[in-house]
Amino acid sequence: MDKNNNIYVKTGFGIAAICVFMGAFASHILKEMIEPADIVTFDTGTKYMFYHAMAISFISLSHRKFHQNIIDLTMFLFLGGIAFFTGSLYLLATRTIWGDESYTWLGALTPIGGVLFIAAWVLLISKGFIKAGAEKSTGLIEKKKHKHRKSRTKTSSFESNNSEATIAN
Repeated sequence: MDKNNNIYVKTGFGIAAICVFMGAFASHILKEMIEPADIVTFDTGTKYMFYHAMAISFISLSHRKFHQNIIDLTMFLFLGGIAFFTGSLYLLATRTIWGDESYTWLGALTPIGGVLFIAAWVLLISKGFIKAGAEKSTGLIEKKKHKHRKSRTKTSSFESNNSEATIAN
């Protein structure tokens, strides 16, 4: 496994562990401190973070199926999406705890994270897969070199049969 992909797998697994922690934190501690609507917002952030942690892990483990440069860009987009989307939802949901509810402008960051998520998925759909018959290299696709048979000067089977018939007559 490529060094980058190994790092990506560990990153995806690490983010998944953080998601479990955040979910437990929300259901055991935060539920006493914030409004139910804010718990829903927090949970939405945790769900999307987990979905994309699994995507990061899956794509990294399936690295032979994807172009490396596309994997790198996708990971950047997913991590940016997690930071903006999930991060802004966590901050919005907990703003009453840190004492200032004037940070509603954080809600403007959430769609930026969503656009980064969408861009990563569209990138994978449109450019991600390695075509059959191509080899994976360091981000570039090289066509497999096929050994071509030397052209033969044999006559076709039809010509062979006709010449044999002519000889037989």
